Amino acid sequence: MLLKIKNIIFGVIYFFVIIYLVIYIPCLWGSKPLVVMSGSMEPILKVGGILYYEEVDLNDLKDGDILVYKTKDHIISHRIIDIIDLNFVTKGDANNTFDPNLVNENQVLGKGTNWSIPYIGYYADFIYNHKYLLYISLGLIVVDICNDIYKQHKKKEGAKFEKST
Repeated sequence: MLLKIKNIIFGVIYFFVIIYLVIYIPCLWGSKPLVVMSGSMEPILKVGGILYYEEVDLNDLKDGDILVYKTKDHIISHRIIDIIDLNFVTKGDANNTFDPNLVNENQVLGKGTNWSIPYIGYYADFIYNHKYLLYISLGLIVVDICNDIYKQHKKKEGAKFEKST
């Protein structure tokens, strides 16, 4: 019974750690995840979803692309409406008006995708803000793996001992 409970607990831990790692796998190819925090781009980008963006040459950006940029307080992903000398007029799809300020080239982080993975951003944001949970989980996984290796080693030693007697 205790072994079943342990297996369930470690199964849950493995599941959540694997999900967190899967969120960051696209980073290997230059895509960075961003949690969608507002509904300004709905229905394309849902609140709580994960949007991926990549650094691009500013000259490759065009009207209709999703621009990811930073302001003093936030990182925003809005659609490019117009480009004026490498300054961008942006607007959220769900907003009625254009953004009040032009986005200059120093603010641009990259070009976002036209899709997001719904809801998983809540989890990523929670773990990002509570990294100690990730470290504890990884530590428990290492202990579990070492324990399994030790048990297998003991079984082999026991089998060898039985054969020799």
